[in-house]
Amino acid sequence: MQAPIVWAIGYTTDPAISYANQSDSSSQQHSPYYKLQYADDESLVTLRIFGEVIVLISWFQINDFLNDFPDASQRAQQLDRKILQDAASVSDLLGDLVSLAVPQVYGSSQITVGIDNSGNLDTSDVMMFIKDVGGSNPK
Repeated sequence: MQAPIVWAIGYTTDPAISYANQSDSSSQQHSPYYKLQYADDESLVTLRIFGEVIVLISWFQINDFLNDFPDASQRAQQLDRKILQDAASVSDLLGDLVSLAVPQVYGSSQITVGIDNSGNLDTSDVMMFIKDVGGSNPK
């Protein structure tokens, strides 16, 4: 069996979210959680050697993500099997519906870290946000 080819496309925004604090109507900003490990997006994919910037194709820091593919794939398959098994214990038709919902939840979720008044990351202010990816039709 041939090993899979792994590639990734990334899209980042910082701040990841800005929301109004209901208690005093001030704007609160949160950065992506990975900023605790990588200070900026450039540090994810570049390396500076003797003043020259070298854009890496899939080496060094980005490999933290890409090299985890075999384990991440195995964990995803285990989760899918568990979801299907649990859903089938309720109804034979429920498994497909629940399986379709899981990628929507993961794909619309973002773990963030707060930004204090000095612009520093605030590790005591970690929040997860979920975007409405459709399907709801408010009336």
